[in-house]
This record gives sequence, structure tokens and C-alpha cells, in this order.
Amino acid sequence: MKPIKLTLQAFGPFSGVEQIDFRSLGESPLFLINGPTGSGKSSILDAICYALYGETTGSERTGDQMRCDYADAKLLTTITFEFELANVRYQITRSPDQEVPKQRGEGMTKKSHSAELINLDTDTLIASKPKQVATEVQTLIGLDVKQFRQVMVIPQGKFRELLTASSKERESIFGQLFQTQIYTTIERVLFERAAGIRRAKEEFDNQIKGALDVASIKSEQHLIQVLAELTPIIEKSEAELKQAETARLMLNKP
Repeated sequence: MKPIKLTLQAFGPFSGVEQIDFRSLGESPLFLINGPTGSGKSSILDAICYALYGETTGSERTGDQMRCDYADAKLLTTITFEFELANVRYQITRSPDQEVPKQRGEGMTKKSHSAELINLDTDTLIASKPKQVATEVQTLIGLDVKQFRQVMVIPQGKFRELLTASSKERESIFGQLFQTQIYTTIERVLFERAAGIRRAKEEFDNQIKGALDVASIKSEQHLIQVLAELTPIIEKSEAELKQAETARLMLNKP
């Protein structure tokens, strides 16, 4: 996933509208987000994660808790994130639950969590509900929010969680990252074929055993021994049969 543009509105420490155009950073695959403590570095990562999944990078803060306390009451807390994935551009716009001024009269009213995902290349609305957007994002990226936090947007102090994750968890994470599903599929197909060969051999062995039991033969080695003993007798009998047949033909001649 390649970030293109991030717009934060009344989110975290940003009381107004802030826009980050990642294209201005050039084509380098690495860049540094630098600033003093409390300047909003983590909030940028929170905004990206929240736009994608509806959750921040940590369990300490929910989306509705990310509204800036100093923002104008009429300014909605909204995140707009544009990114590129597999040469396709997408845009997500998401707003958390929040209190907004009533359109009529005084006081506040609740505006519910909303989100939409758009394919910018085709101008197609992919999803228009929060959970649907999160599901579509998971399908596109191949990571759920927990995996995304662990390997893509690691919050402060959370790197240890990746290091101490179980082998099964790491296998799942790295399998998604490096697209190893094809090797898993090959392994499964080979396992099924091997199982089929084993079953066929067992059936064949049972057939041989059944035939030996009918002939009162103890084993294949015993069968070879019996055949070796009977072969001379059979050959002698066949020779005698041939002589007798010749003699019969001579007697029948006029």
C-alpha cells in the first residue's frame, strides 16, 4: 500500500484541517516523521489506521476519543485517506461518532460513525458503511487490524508484541505479507495425493493378502517358494501332456 494523501480534520491535536501530500516526499521508499513529543506524529499513524479499519493504532483510544477538544463545534472530525494498491487508487472518508450542533434550535445532537470507500480510477463506490469498508480494506490489503498494527503501523511500545507473538500468529502475519498461500495450496494438494496413494496401496495389499489366504499361502515369500517347487512339476506335466496328445493323433490316423 502506497499512501498518497491524508487529510485530518479536527482529529487528535489538529483543531483545523491539515493535509499531508505524500507525493511531495518524492519516490524514496523511506521517509521520517519527526517532531517533538505531543506534536502529532502518532496521530498521523492513528489517522491512517482509523481511516482503514475504524480503529486507532492502540487500544487506549477509540475513534470518537480522537476528536480535538479545541476544534470548532461546527467542524466535523473527519479523516480522508487516499492510497494506491496494485496500481489502483482508492479513497476512504471516515468520521467517528461525535456531537454536533443541532441544525435547528440550540444544543447538540449525535452524528453516528460513517465511512465510504471509493475506487478513484473507476469512480466507483465500493462500500458505504463502516463495517463494510473495514471488511473491504481487509480483503484488499490482506491484513486485519491487529496484523496491520503489528507489521505496518507499529505504535510506540508495541514492537515487543510482534517479537513475542506466537509462532502461529507470526506465520499468519508473514504468510499474508509475502503471499505464501500458493505454497500452502501446493502442500495441501501433495498431501492429498500422497494420502490417495497410501489408500490405493493399502487396498492393493489387502487384495494380495486375500488371494494368498484363499490359496493357503502364508506370505509372498512363501508363494515364491511354492511356485519354485511347482514349476518343474508343471513343466514335466506339460511335456507328458504333449507326448500323450501326439500319441493320440497317431492312433487316430487311418
